[in-house]
Amino acid sequence: MPDLLTSDPLAALIPLIAAFGVMTPMIATFLERFVPVLPSYAVLVVIGVAAADGSFSLLAALALSLVGSTLGCLCLYALGRVVGERRSRRLIEGSARLIGISSEKYRRWEDRLRSNQRSIAFLAQLIPTVRLISPGISGLLHIRFWQFAGATALGAALWNGLFIGVGYAFALIDTDANASILALKTAIALVIAEGFAFWSWRWKVRAR
Repeated sequence: MPDLLTSDPLAALIPLIAAFGVMTPMIATFLERFVPVLPSYAVLVVIGVAAADGSFSLLAALALSLVGSTLGCLCLYALGRVVGERRSRRLIEGSARLIGISSEKYRRWEDRLRSNQRSIAFLAQLIPTVRLISPGISGLLHIRFWQFAGATALGAALWNGLFIGVGYAFALIDTDANASILALKTAIALVIAEGFAFWSWRWKVRAR
């Protein structure tokens, strides 16, 4: 059995990414919205490593990954609007359960999104799993299109840029960097930072 600390399964994706060329970041980030086989942070770190290896430029990786993510979000938003409220809610709740989000947690997010549309649409793109269902919820609630599109694109740009940048930077610093461990460490650091920011906000609210 391979040592989990030294094996690098994500590195096996780099030749595949190189084979598909410059359109890979857009295709991968678009499909990730509908078929989340791998966590998005893992895919993005590998895209950053592939950019450092010369498969495409860093600018192309950032721009095309944002296009793919935004197009995926807009498709989910449109689905939420056109399918109808009752069917959309059932579909989104079912999808949420598949990725580990309970119905109760989903309804809390729906309430928050309804009352803080722009800020929640932005922040939702920085939270694992939630980022996958929030576009559909936005469509379901008929949030204004341009407000949703702008906030979601900004959040996706920050999320994509973080992980692609980490993969790119570490691949330049260390050509033998383990992409799998790097992706996991970055995700853990992000979750800890988000948790710290959330509890700091809660503490400030209670202190008022």
